Amino acid sequence: MMRKAMITLVLLATCLTGWAFDNDDYKAFAAQVRKEVWSRDMPDFKTRSVPAKYKNESAVILASYEEVSVDQKRKFSIYSSGYSVKQVNSGHLRRMLVKIQDKASLEKFSTFDYSTYRRQFNTGFGTDDVRNVLGVRVIKPDGSETEVSGDDYVSETEGKRGQEKKAKLAVPNLQVGDLIDVFSYYQSKVKEENVDPMRFVFEEDYPMLSYRVHCVIDRKFCTQYRTLNGAPDFTASTDEDGNVVLDAEVKNVDRTQPDYGYNSISMSPITLLYVTGKVDLGYLPKSTKDKGLHANPDATVIQEDAWNWWKSYNKGKWSFNKYLKNVIGQAKKLDSDEAKADHVYNFMVMSSLVNRQDYLDYRDLPCALEDILKKCGVKMDHVLVTSWLKEPLGQLISYGNAAWALRLKSGRYYLPLGYAASASMIPSMYQGRAASVYTGEGNYAKGPFEQAVTPVSQAQDNVERVAVRATVDGSHLNISRRSEYTGCCKEGLIDDYATPDEIMRGWGKPYGYTRYVDFFTGKNAEDKAAEGMKNSEKRIADNFRDEVTQYHDRAPVAITGTKVELVGENGGPLAYTVDYQMDGMVKTAGRNLVVSIGQLLGRHIHIEGRERTRDCDIMRAFAKTYEVEVNLQLPAGYMVNAASLQRLSAHVDNATGSFEAAARIDGDKLVLTVRKVYKHQLEPAANWPSLLEVLDAAYTFCSQQVVLRKK
Repeated sequence: MMRKAMITLVLLATCLTGWAFDNDDYKAFAAQVRKEVWSRDMPDFKTRSVPAKYKNESAVILASYEEVSVDQKRKFSIYSSGYSVKQVNSGHLRRMLVKIQDKASLEKFSTFDYSTYRRQFNTGFGTDDVRNVLGVRVIKPDGSETEVSGDDYVSETEGKRGQEKKAKLAVPNLQVGDLIDVFSYYQSKVKEENVDPMRFVFEEDYPMLSYRVHCVIDRKFCTQYRTLNGAPDFTASTDEDGNVVLDAEVKNVDRTQPDYGYNSISMSPITLLYVTGKVDLGYLPKSTKDKGLHANPDATVIQEDAWNWWKSYNKGKWSFNKYLKNVIGQAKKLDSDEAKADHVYNFMVMSSLVNRQDYLDYRDLPCALEDILKKCGVKMDHVLVTSWLKEPLGQLISYGNAAWALRLKSGRYYLPLGYAASASMIPSMYQGRAASVYTGEGNYAKGPFEQAVTPVSQAQDNVERVAVRATVDGSHLNISRRSEYTGCCKEGLIDDYATPDEIMRGWGKPYGYTRYVDFFTGKNAEDKAAEGMKNSEKRIADNFRDEVTQYHDRAPVAITGTKVELVGENGGPLAYTVDYQMDGMVKTAGRNLVVSIGQLLGRHIHIEGRERTRDCDIMRAFAKTYEVEVNLQLPAGYMVNAASLQRLSAHVDNATGSFEAAARIDGDKLVLTVRKVYKHQLEPAANWPSLLEVLDAAYTFCSQQVVLRKK
């Protein structure tokens, strides 16, 4: 029955494929897909009752199902000199039946945004076609079912020349207590390209009664999968055509994914599926040359693929523009290997920040930097590593998931620019990761390789330091807040708040640059720089408003000024001041004033509900220290209530972290100091009660108020 159903979906796609494809064609296609999916006889999706033990859950997944099909056909193409090309067809159906049990899950499942279709010309091969269909049914407690009409799907935006369409759906009449049966069907037809990898996660945000996966993969492909973190293995078989068939199922999954301190790829039971064919637009590594099924393949073989890809990609000799040639000349004159490498790498970081895109991509960076360092007489090691967003190197499933990096003999690493803030720090996503290192001077793709672990920063390296000056102004607070970030805390923030000119003034002096316009040439240089500055100023103003809103969990009445003081150059801090006015923090109580001083400390995590019980490890982006000093100017004629002052103290310190608070009167000011420390990037599940103690102390303190008594 399932094989027949999959064939039906493929036939639907075939019948509705043509040179032209418009909204009417899409509506017809979507209607047929919905009809076919809803007509399936799937017993799990007839479940209506929720076990009593889940009555307090936000939602319960009664049934979940995923289905994947991938096949390859040859298609005639006039764009390929009249020859046929390989067309890879794939379909991915996801369906879920969910019981809505509170307002939080109701809000989550009430709206959907998705792309409907995209057609893109693939030079030399023809047109690629991608389609998405969403289907929704609402099932009331009395058993009545209503399918959301196609008329309720609102077309929202379209891509270039109408080739990409998007839609939005607000599910009508969905209420707490209802069931929602929702599916998405993704279909792609691409020429001479491989399909995107697939990920199956065997736990969800809510308890799950049933989850099944069914895949049928054309025998002409190499099919590889990797099970991680205790994911159930597939049951493998073949169909009558010799294609690979994979099935997996789990029942009654109580464990859910926490919102706090959770990294799914490292902690959830996950299976990664890669389907690879011999296509023109793809590197064919050795591990994928054999067709058929390869379950949990040897990771060392795939590491060899990654090393060989790096070696084959590396040009050896690079040509550089005049800016980089000048930087190389400067670097050659410096004394140490680290100084030379840092000078070049920081120029690339500066350029990436100013232009808001990587100066060199993740492949070009290590290759170009290697050539530059050789010109400067610097010896280095070659490093293969994966980020925390990918599987560990020892369980590598695809050569493309490994990052290339360089390491000096002193031990300093240089990684891709995407998350870099300076040469002196390893991006947090690459810290504490297993790595393979070639320390020789020959062909690094041949080895031998040493095993290493990348360094991990400490809490004292990553500091967010905040100084708040607040003055009561009627029912408002006028606030001037200075925020300073060191180490990993400044990742992704510098170009959010600093203009290109500010970045150039801070970073550019060693390279002879002081203005953004120095990066432009030609008679229109001033105009281009001015346009870039104008765009950045608008974006940065919006970012500051968002920053204040996030800090206080409410929007400011007004922002009256911003100033960037430091921009993170030479491994130093990022620092800025923002002046603004907030309401809702000052209330009158007879002749006295009540100030919500805890709200001046920023937002702190609140752990509640089922998340207070935890059996999985805790992962933060990095260990961190958070320090705040609040200076509250006491209005003339007011003094701090003694009982209020005594309550402004706290002390929690254990193996996972600490939270400390103390207050004092300094003349006409109330001074409150707070320090919170997360001591480790990773904490074992056994330490959760201790970490929870720190989190609770910080959150509780944020509700503190101080009474200013009229003298």
